[in-house]
Amino acid sequence: MSLVQRLQVPDRPQKNSRYSGPRVAVIYGFMARRLMQRNLLHYLRSKGLSDVTMYGHLHSVDSISDDLQTSFSEGRSLVILGYSQGGFQAVKVARELEQRGVDVALLVSIAAGGLGRVFPGRWGFEPRTVPTNVDVCLNFFSKGDLLGCDRRHQMNEAVGSRASQRVENHMFHAHEGISHIDLVRCYPEKEIKPAVRTHVIERIMTEISGLEGSGAQPVAQADSPAFSQPTA
Repeated sequence: MSLVQRLQVPDRPQKNSRYSGPRVAVIYGFMARRLMQRNLLHYLRSKGLSDVTMYGHLHSVDSISDDLQTSFSEGRSLVILGYSQGGFQAVKVARELEQRGVDVALLVSIAAGGLGRVFPGRWGFEPRTVPTNVDVCLNFFSKGDLLGCDRRHQMNEAVGSRASQRVENHMFHAHEGISHIDLVRCYPEKEIKPAVRTHVIERIMTEISGLEGSGAQPVAQADSPAFSQPTA
């Protein structure tokens, strides 16, 4: 097994045969595996989502799609969340599932743009057009983030492919000082930017909690035990 393959090994949850809620795929960006493990991955699992798997941005689109298609065939909702380079990969996975006739309940893209476009494999790929099989898309970006935000505002906004889709673009202004890492920071409590808590973390959790059978806990408020620091 190559170094790339070892680094891209998915972080899978412990088996829970009784769980029938959403299947969530979290895809991290370049050198962001540890960041995602200690933040969004830990947070989502701590909220009662028993089937959240983390993949790397170089992980095979077909392999991720195979995993998700299996859950879809069991009647479960699918959620794909991608950060930075992982945001590009999340859209690629959604498009592959579109070709397979598989629906995606929620697609979340965080800071997928900017300098990330120069990464090999992203050239000529447009991550802003939401595939027709996606029901809801949440797209987050910060104007102070050169790594994940394009200079032209229009290039940052996700657009739908059918009238019945719901697409939300959440932009943070440069004066808010929200960095690339701030956009996915869930711990420690004191370092979470209030705007990120409200418009990213809680917004994502609210959407997932509304999916059938999610079993997710209510949206956390400040000082909630759900924001306790991960120990791993």
